[in-house]
Amino acid sequence: MLVVKRRWWQVAALGFLGIAPQTASAAGWMDDFNDGSITDNNPVPWITDLGGSGLFPGAYDASSGDLLLDPSDDSPTQQSSAFVPIALGDTYIRTQGKVFPDPNDPLNDGGNLVVTARVNPETLQGYLMYFDVGGNLNIQVLDGGATFDIGTTFDAPFNASSEVVIELNVVGDQLSGYVWLADDPAGKPLEPQVSATDTTFSGPGLAGLAFAEDEFGTSGIYRYVAAQDTPFIDSNPSNGDFDGDNDVDGADFLIWQRGFGSTGQPDATTGDADDDGDVDADDLALWTSHFGGAPAVAAIGAVPEPASLALLAGGALAIGGMRLRRRRNR
Repeated sequence: MLVVKRRWWQVAALGFLGIAPQTASAAGWMDDFNDGSITDNNPVPWITDLGGSGLFPGAYDASSGDLLLDPSDDSPTQQSSAFVPIALGDTYIRTQGKVFPDPNDPLNDGGNLVVTARVNPETLQGYLMYFDVGGNLNIQVLDGGATFDIGTTFDAPFNASSEVVIELNVVGDQLSGYVWLADDPAGKPLEPQVSATDTTFSGPGLAGLAFAEDEFGTSGIYRYVAAQDTPFIDSNPSNGDFDGDNDVDGADFLIWQRGFGSTGQPDATTGDADDDGDVDADDLALWTSHFGGAPAVAAIGAVPEPASLALLAGGALAIGGMRLRRRRNR
């Protein structure tokens, strides 16, 4: 059964941080929540309490190493939103997450994973993309508090109750969205599943995350999120292509050499070819076995690396609402 639901979202942004950019050509940020907090401004600041306005009550819990967004069922908004006050024009934003049903009533399973881009906090204008438990993916315009679809809804053969990666690209007036299963070895689809052209908002604006309940008691969990103004580079570590340029060459060896001896989270960009969290001789052996060839898979759903952590200066404070119009297949 096709059900149309309407929700009021409320968004606020605090003044942008006045920090000089590290480079003149790129900006971005990333948080994998491994420090267990989004309140310590490490690695980036997060806006969750909307300046104390209390518009989004609920849990914002990163203590597990992932970010859990659990709206308060006593709130009429039934939304959770978190933004990083870093302004981006062209925006590439990606996250991995899933929707959890109500633990007390598993039949309540409705929810939306949401990313935002180029949001102007003064006028409440910008873009967002949602993926829900009905398998619906679409891009929306936020215009003065109301939202509406601008793409043709893509019905995926899976849904947001699975572990998925979603990515929204807003480049000039071209908007494109992708979704794929996090464990799909093919990774990001070659072509966007939803796209649109919109000339309304040129940015810059804020990027961030949101979770919207369709049914009480559901929650969303996010493993990481990254936003930047240059495309993500996906690499295939099992084939030694650490820089993601679709060949295995001396440049990849230099990445392994610089990362040799490092330990921590699995990270292809350090030369960790076997994805075991350390860079050692085993990774060099895998690189050697593929040296001079193209990797079998050009991209996987790995945690992306922002082009830089440049922060752009600016300032704004606004509070308003936006309505999410979407459909859900049941």
